Amino acid sequence: MKSNRTLKTLQALVLLLCFTQVSAQTRISSPYSRFGIGELSRENNVMNMAMGGISYGLSSPYFVNPANPATYRSFDTLSFIFDVGAYASQTKLSTTSLSETANFASLAYLKFGFPVTRWWRSSFGLMPYSGTGYKVLDSQVEENIGSITRRYEGSGGINQGYWGNSFALNKNFSIGVNFNYLFGTIEKANANTFPDSAYRMNYKLITSTRVHDFDLNYGLFYKRQGKKGYNLGIGLVFSNGSNISATEDRLGYRYFISSTGVDNVFDTIVNEPSVKGKIFLPTNVGGGFTFGKTDKWLVGADYQWTMWEKYSYFGSADSLKNTMRVSVGGQYTPSMSTVSGYFQRITYRAGFRYSNSFLELRGQQIDEFGISFGLGLPIPRTRSTLNLAAEVGTRGTTSNNLIKENFFRFTLGLSIFERWFIIRKYD
Repeated sequence: MKSNRTLKTLQALVLLLCFTQVSAQTRISSPYSRFGIGELSRENNVMNMAMGGISYGLSSPYFVNPANPATYRSFDTLSFIFDVGAYASQTKLSTTSLSETANFASLAYLKFGFPVTRWWRSSFGLMPYSGTGYKVLDSQVEENIGSITRRYEGSGGINQGYWGNSFALNKNFSIGVNFNYLFGTIEKANANTFPDSAYRMNYKLITSTRVHDFDLNYGLFYKRQGKKGYNLGIGLVFSNGSNISATEDRLGYRYFISSTGVDNVFDTIVNEPSVKGKIFLPTNVGGGFTFGKTDKWLVGADYQWTMWEKYSYFGSADSLKNTMRVSVGGQYTPSMSTVSGYFQRITYRAGFRYSNSFLELRGQQIDEFGISFGLGLPIPRTRSTLNLAAEVGTRGTTSNNLIKENFFRFTLGLSIFERWFIIRKYD
């Protein structure tokens, strides 16, 4: 009966997530996603997100943490773990004179974890790698031309499917590797329109980039169980710079805008066949730790550094900057005892993070700050949990005519823990 109830809950949530994913036009709304490969997604689940994003030194037998593949070693030898989540966001975009609100929702992740042998654990799943979604208008009046409106639009993103493995070297140390497959399409369109001229035709250039290649990232994890239930976790992650295969298509045409807002193409100026090339994704290094008491409390911190100055697109270097991220967070559970009241068994989480992105615009590097909090709600008579996380934060600035983003993000996740590998003596 318990398994049937869990299965029905899982099916209902997966259907909801699929509907959310299909109905969402984009999974991000930010003018800053115009640059590079878009806004990078964090390799976290809802538990990590609620604690400021700490993940490198964090492990648990009840959820999957692909940010450090070496942490898979914590999976129980007789268990199967299923993690699924969805998120929604509301962002207020502001300049010194204008403001606008954007909303979006999307699938956050879909992950599985299970044991293979006593020293080998494995995981596979699907999650976003980066997202692009923006629509910017720039209207000006130029001499001898009149009014000209420049439109910049982008959509799409890169997805990441992965198969990860963790190998225990001894009771404290483990190593891990994720074999990632990156795929997806990013489409960007630039258009010039002339609203005051009956003789000048509008022009639009559409660039579509398809990504399809494999990538690797590695992890080390050390966990030591001390006296009185105290434990320490230390993790390191590394991914070497890699050239990812991509294909680019370009289409440019002159057009009129019909009364219904549809582009009526007059003639094609650019129609380049598919060009194959490489996108160089740079080296990433990170480390973190956690310290706590088993089934009671935990605190931790992460640091990440990425060499985005080495990024290139089809052999052309970009003016991106190296990035860093700092995350601090923790959680507290009043009591894990089944005889305690339900609210005593809820896990309370909170954290914060600070990062500067790979963008430097008008002499200022764009930074981001967020404060997060969340709950882990135990599902009665199981070891599965329903997890909630919320984050409020800000990115960018209105100085130097830039754009400031104030955002609120909400994530809902379900972590299902089941005993699947028990050999029963009786039927």
